[in-house]
Amino acid sequence: MDFETSLNDQVLHGGHLVAKVIKNHQINKIFTLTGGHISPILVGCHDYGIQVVDKRHEASAVFPANLFSRLSGLTGIVVVTAGLV
Repeated sequence: MDFETSLNDQVLHGGHLVAKVIKNHQINKIFTLTGGHISPILVGCHDYGIQVVDKRHEASAVFPANLFSRLSGLTGIVVVTAGLV
């Protein structure tokens, strides 16, 4: 398999792979509850030009993602960090 090894002269990581899949589906926006566990995905999205919309609660991220999906016809993506139980 032929994998891309750099983006703007930087080494790619797993977050870039996630962002590349999102970008390949013509999705230009994700909704998130930011946290350390998902920071590589957020960095990858930034590097691929995907807008990251940060919310303060998981439900507050799901509602606009649902609206985005209904209005655009694309998949609404929510990325949240690990929480405490």
